[in-house]
Amino acid sequence: MRKGRRVRRRGGFVLMEVMIALTVFSMVGVSYMVALNDIADILREMRSDAKMGRILHSELMKYASLPEIQELEEVIELEEKNDLQIQVIIRPLEDVVEEQRMTTEKGRVMQQMFHLQVIGTWYENREYQERTAETWRYARLYQQ
Repeated sequence: MRKGRRVRRRGGFVLMEVMIALTVFSMVGVSYMVALNDIADILREMRSDAKMGRILHSELMKYASLPEIQELEEVIELEEKNDLQIQVIIRPLEDVVEEQRMTTEKGRVMQQMFHLQVIGTWYENREYQERTAETWRYARLYQQ
């Protein structure tokens, strides 16, 4: 009698296991690259948004700190590369907001107040973008 040894043949299954492993690794690699690309797009957008925010804030503060403030509406071209256009609008506050919002805590109406608005428009990602910064200012703030 011969004691039989069982010999397992796995020839076909090894190829199948390798193919499944390559498929799984490929899917993980592609998913990882897509995620990195999305993160890069978000970071690029955040950087652009922060840059425009700094520019608009700078322009807003430039006009808000003028010694003499008066009604004004003008358009400024800042950057040729992005076609950045800044529109500055200064109006009396009573022309812009409701009278209820122009009262102090004691019920007094604020006078000689101006609404300053800076609107930035630029071309990016094949479309025009727009962002706004605004504030209020007392007319005699920087006068002595």
